[in-house]
Amino acid sequence: MNATEKMLEVLAVEDSEDDFELIRHKLVEDGFTVTHERVETAEALTAALQRKPWDVVICDHNLPALDSLSALNIVQKTVEGMPFIIVSGLISDEVAVVAMRRGARDFIRKDNLSRLAPAIERELRQAEVHIKLEQVLENLFHVSNFDSLTGLPNCEYLFAHFKAMTSREEYAHPFAVFLIDLDRFRKITNALGVLTGDKVLFEAAGRLRTALGAGDFIARFGNDRFVAVVPHLKQEARARDVASAIHQCLNEVFQVDGQELFVKASVGVSFYPENGQEWSELFRKAESALYGAKAELGSSYQAYSPEMDILGKERLAMETALYRALEKKQFVLHYQPQIDLPSDRIVGAEALIRWQHPELGMISPGEFIPLLEETGLIVAVGEWVLRTACTQNQQWQNAGLPPIRIAVNLSAVQFRQSCLTQTIREVLKETGLAPEYLELEITENIAIHTEKKVIDVLDELRTIGIQIAIDDFGTGYSSLGYLKRLPIDKLKIDQSFVRGCKDDINGGGIVMAIIGMGHSLKLKVIAEGVETLIQADFLKLHGCDEAQGYYYGKPMEGRDLALLIERSAASARADRVSCV
Repeated sequence: MNATEKMLEVLAVEDSEDDFELIRHKLVEDGFTVTHERVETAEALTAALQRKPWDVVICDHNLPALDSLSALNIVQKTVEGMPFIIVSGLISDEVAVVAMRRGARDFIRKDNLSRLAPAIERELRQAEVHIKLEQVLENLFHVSNFDSLTGLPNCEYLFAHFKAMTSREEYAHPFAVFLIDLDRFRKITNALGVLTGDKVLFEAAGRLRTALGAGDFIARFGNDRFVAVVPHLKQEARARDVASAIHQCLNEVFQVDGQELFVKASVGVSFYPENGQEWSELFRKAESALYGAKAELGSSYQAYSPEMDILGKERLAMETALYRALEKKQFVLHYQPQIDLPSDRIVGAEALIRWQHPELGMISPGEFIPLLEETGLIVAVGEWVLRTACTQNQQWQNAGLPPIRIAVNLSAVQFRQSCLTQTIREVLKETGLAPEYLELEITENIAIHTEKKVIDVLDELRTIGIQIAIDDFGTGYSSLGYLKRLPIDKLKIDQSFVRGCKDDINGGGIVMAIIGMGHSLKLKVIAEGVETLIQADFLKLHGCDEAQGYYYGKPMEGRDLALLIERSAASARADRVSCV
């Protein structure tokens, strides 16, 4: 009904046209504009209900082909919640009571039609309230069961879907659970921010909807994970086809805010009922398969096998051990010398963390740094690295060694800490190290994020006197434009380009281009990963300022580097004497 015009759509179950005309006239007299249809049989009533919506059904009690109780039953089966009012001249109180108990909204005698309009208005108000309540419940259901960002079902809906699939006794069909993890999502959010990450997730969700079949169930499960439940699938070969479709849709470039981003995904799958009949068991095994896919170089899909449980337990054990490693002083720093190429003297060293596990021995950073970032421990461990490296450098100077720079890597997680600059100031004050002997290395993914906040932090660090280097330069979003805007001191050529020096035209050309770019911006350039004399000579020939790599020395303990610094200084003194 239109509340302003008081329009009323009436379906009349009445065999007397004259009687209904009296009813219609009374409704018009009470302010309604009535549109109606009159029916007399069950078939006509059903057809009218199915043909269009009505505001109210007004029903006489005794019709030759239909009584009010039968009509009420038809209405209730055809249209849920339809107001049904009996208007009759002959009906016993007993029948009226039965009708009201079964769902009739009111009973009005034809000789007392003054009650009809108020009864209808009451029912229409209640219907309006009911509609609004249904809308609220629908919204509540959506909020409770769907992810607000992607529009996909959330974890709660996923659990309910799984329960519905497995609780029916007649359900005997197998299905597969695909756990999908976006591999480079953390790097994107670290470099470009959460809003960019949200846009990537939204786009990824849409692509997954399109890639999977209409009968497949896809949900968002955690930050950068999705779960797909694919029915009637029990063969690994078919599961691989589904995984291939997932990879294909996610491997295509993402265009976000004018930037091209590459995401890629790892997929683990488990099978019902072969791998389990409970959701927790199926998910755990899909996750084990996912970690297996990530651990196996070049693989982005794995189906569960019992051997994978071992990998999952090892990962959990490593995460647990990491929480204890800092307090038990299991981390150690090694130092790799950095050489001034024109003079062949040691002018710096990069601090590199190692984990001396009491049972597993020395563990390389590639195995535990990602876990430190995932658990958030990278902030505390990063501060320990900074303090330990500065302390060591000051100890070398206190021992009378020529002062050198100490280079410390900053992760994106550390860089986002609001207290970063204050922490560095405090470390320098506590250790007594002069700021000019500290160099902080950041990746291009941090550097390209040239928002005012990033530039402000770099400006403040350089104001303190600290030097800033761009690590792994050339592997990210290299751009002369952002280099001009950034307050930095040095470019560090990634070792993948250094390996191609002299032997590879492209590799050598890239190195020469980076050296030229850096010098044009009045930046120093250091090459990492120098392993041969040929590479070292190439770098010297083309004016590279500094180098580090196995050719000059592997990462070593502090006391060993101290001896190397002393020998380097002694050699320099001898050279000066010989020149005199």
